[in-house]
Amino acid sequence: MTPAHPAPPVATRGPAGAMPGARARAPRNRIRAATAAAAAALVFAAAAGTVAQAESLQCAGTGVTVHGADRAEVRGACGGVVTAMAFLAALGLDTSAAAEVRLVETLPAIQGGAAAYGCKVKSEDRIYVLNLAECRKLPLAPDLQVDAAIHRGLVAHEVGHHVAAANFRVPRPTVVAHEYIAYVTMMATMDREARERILAQFPGTGFESAREIGLTIYLLDPTRFGAHAYRHFMRPENGAAFIGQVLSGRALATETPP
Repeated sequence: MTPAHPAPPVATRGPAGAMPGARARAPRNRIRAATAAAAAALVFAAAAGTVAQAESLQCAGTGVTVHGADRAEVRGACGGVVTAMAFLAALGLDTSAAAEVRLVETLPAIQGGAAAYGCKVKSEDRIYVLNLAECRKLPLAPDLQVDAAIHRGLVAHEVGHHVAAANFRVPRPTVVAHEYIAYVTMMATMDREARERILAQFPGTGFESAREIGLTIYLLDPTRFGAHAYRHFMRPENGAAFIGQVLSGRALATETPP
């Protein structure tokens, strides 16, 4: 799932990634509740989103089809699919799992009420992503609006979830394991200018080690989590090797690092 302002540990958060500098000190029971909601949102949605499916395109070299009301958006989304698949295949993941992407005005009802840009209905092998007009209503940060380039990245994020789910070698991967791979996919395949705009909003050197990659920072500020995850992945000692550890359960196997 690509959160917009993150779902709060339970209560007060806006619709799209928490604002930079937000601080929440929720009791453990609220963190647990948010964990359950976030995990459920990766695999569960109750009903189909609404969209007039006027355009449909099979994304070249993949088993993914994109449907939407706007031809340019459908083509852009297919670009996000193709680059995400190529990136993940280069990391050694099996990208053969077919899927359908629908660009919609509203997402299916997500268990726990989490706000998001996209989600996957596991039972349908169907990915839903808000169309560009709706995403523009949910900035990634106060000064970071969603444009066409970032929208393609949001599609890539959901493809990252889809492919990761088919490649995990553990029965119940953690939320942070899923989100690490999805955000790395999103950031690594995004147009350079768009990526640099996001990274500029969240300066720093990224996670120093896997011990820093936990659920709390993701819940507080998903986009900051994504920027830190990408910088961590880009270190020479991490990259594909670390993704392999995540998929096998040797890294990010718990929501709270030891």
